[in-house]
Amino acid sequence: MYHRSKLHLPLLLLGASLTLPAFAQEGGKPPKLFEAQDRMSVTLKGPWRRIMRRASDPTRYDGEFSYVDAQGQKQTFSIGITTRGLTRRDKVCDFPPLKLWFDKEQLKGTEFRGQGSLKMVTHCKKSRGYEQYYVKEFLAYRIYNLVTDYSFRVRPMMVTYFDSDRDSDGDTHFGFLIEDVDDLADRHDLQELEIPEIRHTRLDPDEISNYMLFQYMIANLDWSATGGPDPVECCHNSKLIGAGPDQDPVYAIPYDLDSSGLVDAHYAAPPNKLPVRSIRDRYYRGFCFHNDALPGALERFKAQRSAIMALFDNEDLLTSKGRNTAKNFLQGFYDKLGAPGGIGDWLTDKCRG
Repeated sequence: MYHRSKLHLPLLLLGASLTLPAFAQEGGKPPKLFEAQDRMSVTLKGPWRRIMRRASDPTRYDGEFSYVDAQGQKQTFSIGITTRGLTRRDKVCDFPPLKLWFDKEQLKGTEFRGQGSLKMVTHCKKSRGYEQYYVKEFLAYRIYNLVTDYSFRVRPMMVTYFDSDRDSDGDTHFGFLIEDVDDLADRHDLQELEIPEIRHTRLDPDEISNYMLFQYMIANLDWSATGGPDPVECCHNSKLIGAGPDQDPVYAIPYDLDSSGLVDAHYAAPPNKLPVRSIRDRYYRGFCFHNDALPGALERFKAQRSAIMALFDNEDLLTSKGRNTAKNFLQGFYDKLGAPGGIGDWLTDKCRG
């Protein structure tokens, strides 16, 4: 019923244990929300039946978010709840993806301090198969965290939903929160760029090569790093950050990865204008302008191969079939590019422009 300054630091960020670094708890405060990796258990109350009946309605509903912190203290916040995500909200899911709105005053001294609003990826439908989709989408974000710190951090949760309009047993499902783009930009002393489009020549060569190779790895074609349908803010399933709208370089950050071949959601389909027949077909869409930076990106992905596979080995929410299918799919990426002439046959010879 319920759902859903430029550095490459993969080894320093995640290390052999596959976790982000242990951050000092200054002044006795717990690590901030996205500085920890463990799966949180939280309770989310809201008028779910009303929300589900009006999933396309932009109304902000009153809700309550609670969890027990690392010190054993229960933390409870009054929050706002809105729905988001056109495809999943309007065409696919029984339960929509959410955006949670927090009062910063309530969050002081907690893991959530400094947060204003956060996107939550939810379970969409009750079946185990749907849960597998979003566990794999979560791990796709973690793959990119291993490659570059110019990536959205995510925090996994087991969320128990209670309907605030009626008495009922709680319903528990996997979900995860996505870091706000302003916090991602702040980590690099940059800002979100709200511009309608950008020329590919302005994109940072190393980071856009990471971006393009990542999208190729997970077989995702549902994105654009230079434009999109919004006439005001670029881009489709990507965010841009930089020092300013007229300053270079600009960094493209991918999100919304459920249409990838790695996730293999049954509702996803490849774009009509591209020569692919299945979402599991890899098709490189990088720019020829950045070909010189591509070997460096490839080395970063090769260096993280064992750590990437371990993400799936260590995820207890995956079924055996889901784990093996995902690992075999990723192995296909490494097999292609590890073959003689692979980078030319599959990437540089297929680039755009």
